[in-house]
Amino acid sequence: MTEADRAPMHVLVCNAGSSSLKFSLFEACSETQLVDGGIDWQAQPARMVMRVAGLPDVRAEVSLQSHGEAMARIIHSFSASPIELPTHFEKLHAVGHRVVHGGDKFTCAVRITPEVKQAIGGLAELAPLHNPASLEVIEKVEEVIPQAPQFAAFDTAFHTSMPEYAKVYPVPRSWTRDLNIHRFGFHGLSIAYCARRAIEMLGKKNARLIIAHLGNGASITAVCNGTCIDTSMGFTPLDGLMMGTRSGTIDPGIIMFLQRHRGMDADSLDHALNFESGLLGVSGLSGDMRAIVEAMPTNPDAKLAFDIYAHRVRQTIGSMAAVLGGVDALIFTGGIGENSAPVRQAACKGLDFLGLQIDRAANEACKPDSEVGYADARGRILVIATREDLTVAREVRKLMEQEASNAVARA
Repeated sequence: MTEADRAPMHVLVCNAGSSSLKFSLFEACSETQLVDGGIDWQAQPARMVMRVAGLPDVRAEVSLQSHGEAMARIIHSFSASPIELPTHFEKLHAVGHRVVHGGDKFTCAVRITPEVKQAIGGLAELAPLHNPASLEVIEKVEEVIPQAPQFAAFDTAFHTSMPEYAKVYPVPRSWTRDLNIHRFGFHGLSIAYCARRAIEMLGKKNARLIIAHLGNGASITAVCNGTCIDTSMGFTPLDGLMMGTRSGTIDPGIIMFLQRHRGMDADSLDHALNFESGLLGVSGLSGDMRAIVEAMPTNPDAKLAFDIYAHRVRQTIGSMAAVLGGVDALIFTGGIGENSAPVRQAACKGLDFLGLQIDRAANEACKPDSEVGYADARGRILVIATREDLTVAREVRKLMEQEASNAVARA
């Protein structure tokens, strides 16, 4: 059966951030994106955008402060759209969700059941900014579109192939065995997409890839032959690189020092390290890299924040190259990775010994998906626009086709 012969499969993909909700509507068989957009309420009033190919963007200020309210508003916007969309929801075949933390339980995408929801909620402590948000969106869809099957694809699933020596922390074994404390890794849906896209661009299947997902959250992953070997994020998304408002890796002795000398408890430390650190903490200005770069010429703290960020990225690229035994390509993705030429330039400074040489002119002019390294260098440097939504849609389609095939076999 060719793609043209398949019946359409309309899949709505939801991606819940800490104070945002992105959405995409796909015809999943052809991987055609029909609509995309999102709502962000980090600043008030909340702002919504809805993009339909061939039509002007729909933009609006909306009054809401939760993921459930945002999902309800998105569904209403689909229903009120001036074009015919498959969302009067008997035509919607499925809803897929990006879920950040799946723990050890979920190593691939699954249909959402009451047991799956309970497990997602049970992991909320390890991804407090994201798992509760995803759960709220799932429950709103259940309420408004009860007939649509829902599926979850997990950011942690891609990293389950990591070897034990990369996963296990050097702490008392009872912690790792009894409490299941180990490195999980995140951004897996983005990494999976970029690894596949990089192989297409390189024309080489057996590639050693270092994938730098640099956004408000940031991680770097070593991928060999499509498999995760190591990654910078750990038990929680707080580990690893310096981020917008997260500290990334710090000496754990700092925590004990602050407990003893500042009387800080777990909640205050959690808030400081997740919301008051990173670019914001060092600069005292913003967690947004665009604001940092703009302020650098006159603000020494902004310049220091930028330099620490670039140093941490460069340091981690080097460590991942050591893990892989070399590198065939370095990939930048995520909001900063795709859009910040200064970050890419600074991160690649001094990486000539790995065969990674960035072309300044190509870097400053680049639009994803493109190459920003010298053509004759040993290692390639690519900028790829990540597509977590498409990865989720692919997973949903695969599961639905498996379910249909199983149903036919049972008949």
